[in-house]
Amino acid sequence: MVHYHTHPINPQKRNLDMAAAALRRGDVFIIPTDTVYALTTIFSDKKAVEKIYRLKNIPPEKPLALYCRDFAQAASYIRMDNNQIFRLLKTAAPGPFTFVFQASKNLPQFTLSKQKTVGIRIIDHPVVQGLLERLDSPLVGSSLPLDDEMIAYPEDIEERYGKTVDGFIDSGPLEIEYSTILDCRDYPPEILRQGKGQISF
Repeated sequence: MVHYHTHPINPQKRNLDMAAAALRRGDVFIIPTDTVYALTTIFSDKKAVEKIYRLKNIPPEKPLALYCRDFAQAASYIRMDNNQIFRLLKTAAPGPFTFVFQASKNLPQFTLSKQKTVGIRIIDHPVVQGLLERLDSPLVGSSLPLDDEMIAYPEDIEERYGKTVDGFIDSGPLEIEYSTILDCRDYPPEILRQGKGQISF
């Protein structure tokens, strides 16, 4: 595992360049987000996505989240026809939210739920934004499990996952709280899980 020690606010460009190149090749990384550390890879690489499922020991019908730079990028992968939803989400993103939409045909089948939905994350963290600026496509990812006590501190993450992933972008300790999940297929959205972040509608 390649371990990049990276500043949480001003991440080193060289680290982001090397990590983005590795992700583009299909490597699986652990990266910081605005909630917890997460497993991630390029969304179009089936083998890399399957590796995340194995690492988390979750069934393939449970969808991973799509990490997008902004809603302009996300628009290619979702179906959103409600202007009220769009205005609401512009006030909430980037932030600690997962927005569930009906998926468009541009997403590979192996990234979708049985209902053909996808969860969109627009993450308010400089490392994630820096990686997405360097990539031509979104990332796909899933938070490290909260029932694993070794997910808040980098030294514990390296001990637990160092032999199973290709890279780790270490930006220091993070709090342990999942994102809030909103089903945005209708207005008003339904809160499927209350986590970090508050939103009113």
